[in-house]
Amino acid sequence: MIANNNRAVIGKLANRNIKFNGTRNVFILITIILSVSLLGVMSLTQSAREQNIRKQLNMVQHVMYEYVNEEQIEKLKAFDEIDFLTPAKFGKSFKIQDKMIHPIYFEKDTKSIKTPAIIHGNYPKKLNEIAVYKPMLNLFHNAKNIGDTIRIKFLDGREEEFNISGFVEGNENSNVFQVLFSKEYSESGEQLKDFPYTVLCKIKNADRMSKNEFLDTVRRIGRYAGIERKNINPHNAFANSLSLSKQNILFIIGLSIGILFVSILVVYNVFYISVLENIQRFGQLRTIGTSKKQIRAIVRREGKILFSKGTPIGLLISWIISYLINPDGWSWRYTIILSLIVTIAEYITIIISIRKPAKIASSISPVEASRFSGNKHNEVKETNNLHRKLSPYSMAQISLKRNKNKSFLTLVSLGVGGILFIMSSTLIVSTSLEKYSRQGLYEFGEYIISFDYNTVQTIDKGVTGIQLDNPINKELIQKINELPEVNKVIEFHRTSVKFDYKDVINVGDYFSAFSKDDTDTINKTLSEGIFDYNEMIKNDEILIVFNKVAQEIYGWKFEIGDKVDFRYSDGKKEVEKSFKIVGSIEKPSNITYHSGWFLLPVEKLEVLFPGLNTIDTLVVSINDFENEGDIAESKIYNLIDRNPLLEIHTLKQNLIEDKEAFNLLYKSIIGLSGFIILFSLINLVNTIITNIISRKKEFAMLQSIGLTNKQLIKMIQFEGLGLSFGNSIITLIFGSSLGYGLIKVLQHVGATYVHYHFPMYYFIVYIMIIVMVPLIVSNILVKSFQKESLVSRLRHVD
Repeated sequence: MIANNNRAVIGKLANRNIKFNGTRNVFILITIILSVSLLGVMSLTQSAREQNIRKQLNMVQHVMYEYVNEEQIEKLKAFDEIDFLTPAKFGKSFKIQDKMIHPIYFEKDTKSIKTPAIIHGNYPKKLNEIAVYKPMLNLFHNAKNIGDTIRIKFLDGREEEFNISGFVEGNENSNVFQVLFSKEYSESGEQLKDFPYTVLCKIKNADRMSKNEFLDTVRRIGRYAGIERKNINPHNAFANSLSLSKQNILFIIGLSIGILFVSILVVYNVFYISVLENIQRFGQLRTIGTSKKQIRAIVRREGKILFSKGTPIGLLISWIISYLINPDGWSWRYTIILSLIVTIAEYITIIISIRKPAKIASSISPVEASRFSGNKHNEVKETNNLHRKLSPYSMAQISLKRNKNKSFLTLVSLGVGGILFIMSSTLIVSTSLEKYSRQGLYEFGEYIISFDYNTVQTIDKGVTGIQLDNPINKELIQKINELPEVNKVIEFHRTSVKFDYKDVINVGDYFSAFSKDDTDTINKTLSEGIFDYNEMIKNDEILIVFNKVAQEIYGWKFEIGDKVDFRYSDGKKEVEKSFKIVGSIEKPSNITYHSGWFLLPVEKLEVLFPGLNTIDTLVVSINDFENEGDIAESKIYNLIDRNPLLEIHTLKQNLIEDKEAFNLLYKSIIGLSGFIILFSLINLVNTIITNIISRKKEFAMLQSIGLTNKQLIKMIQFEGLGLSFGNSIITLIFGSSLGYGLIKVLQHVGATYVHYHFPMYYFIVYIMIIVMVPLIVSNILVKSFQKESLVSRLRHVD
């Protein structure tokens, strides 16, 4: 082959091989398309999500400076680093029926900072004009349209009349409504005139900063303007967007590597089988002078041609799916960049996949090729047993043993898909939605009874003010306990205090109580210091909860050994008292679910507030929540509705909200697992089809000496079932082990709502699919080639 030392001949030979191997090409193309589309959808969807978030963040303030006076506003305006600022006011929130109302004022033109837009009517200008969410009018009988008048009773008890100038955009199903007031009202209206300004700012080139650089900048600006650190409120979502999420990146990379690994197995196996079937053809090429290097080039060229055909289709599919999932985050720039990365990754995958098959093809000499039989590539050891019973089952065993490489590769590919599917389904069946929703106070019961938000905000002494005549008293607790559906009622004690520490003066918080029975739990969650229950009562000592929050807000932590000065009303008089910090708790537990920063023994709370009922929350547990929950809820509401100072929250509503989020997660997990299994099934089907087609002559010879059609079908089906059985064992052992390990890891990092359960239903469905596919495929193929006469099949040339 003197004149064949050129790329054109290699290309022609590769193209002829591709035309000759139609079935193989279909499987490789499907694998490439699936791999590229899956990688593309994952990366493009994540990119679109991030772009969507960035677009939203471009329309929000970077930082809010709170409790700002006019002099400080002028100082802020003088900073060149501030790109834009706008003042706003936020009044005291209150409730009308079950809806939360937020009185606000912001300027009409807030430029690049998005505020709720006026969708109908006009921005309020006069003292008595307001703009509202249209659904809010359902709370008022006589108001329906713009121009109508409504009377609003505010938190301080004042009732004022306003004309509706416009409707503000908002979610119609929301339980929170904003009421927009005019600038005139913000300066002289009773509900806003005494409130300090909040300044919303955009920082120049903030999107080019690191997170730490951004935080340092906004804090430095605030410090120079005379604004305390606690009143500097950076936009957390924007700050977090400045640093790449390592978890998301590692997850995408890990998942991509897994997909590419499965692709390598499938493409390798398909090419490997194809090479074995075409060894004689490669031998003929070697006979006429083709070198080993040229043989390898032909096989590689086949892979590249198939890659060039499958990749554009896969990318197009990924573009369409990604756009449909998140059209708002679509970006041609990132689409092209990520598509290029996916293309390179897939190209490397194909090159790796065909490297070994190409080497095998080039290593066979012309003489070996002429004698080669795909079924002799792995010789079966000679047996001393000269008389063996032949049956479809025993012949299937022989076939699997003499094709060990094919069988092994198919098993590995199937096993990877099965393992990932079992791990995913293990996570689903091991996750308890109810336990997830029961995190926090719902861990103890299904109904939470607490003080009405409006009342707590109105009373100067906060929670303690209501506790002077506490509606959560022994009578109410007894009535709830007497309900036949109620299992028990759990009390939580907490009172309002104000504290001074370092540069923080007169800040409101709570004294929360714990009992001696909680000592072990606190010792397990204590991050700093030590404590003694009795000494805490005797020596005026306290524990700090979530010290890191103080660090974030104030720039300092509560130090062990320091004293904190408190002021509070004990029910009769104002008291000033200092407490020593003896420990710090960072890990959440049932003790901290309902606490403020300060934790002390319940007996100490009784000493500090003599004669005061310090209960501020009840958690009601039902005997049989599933069957008796609705009945109990109705009875509890009847008891609570009699007292306007109380409100109730239910586990039922919590479950509804969490279910929607979990359903999306489950669908994503199962969808991804389905893709992986599809890869594996492609490999299995390819193995069965190529096995049957390459052995047409062998099957014809067996039938010529008495093998019936029924026995032939059984033999081939037993071969497929042998692979299915082997895969089932691999999936069961490794899938269940890794699934169990996954649950243990999640439990270790604090996911208390997961407990291991084997996904029996999912496993059975998976086994049914793995069993049915080889049965159906082999049955269809055998019947199709049986249409050809036995003589024609005996004359078949491999």
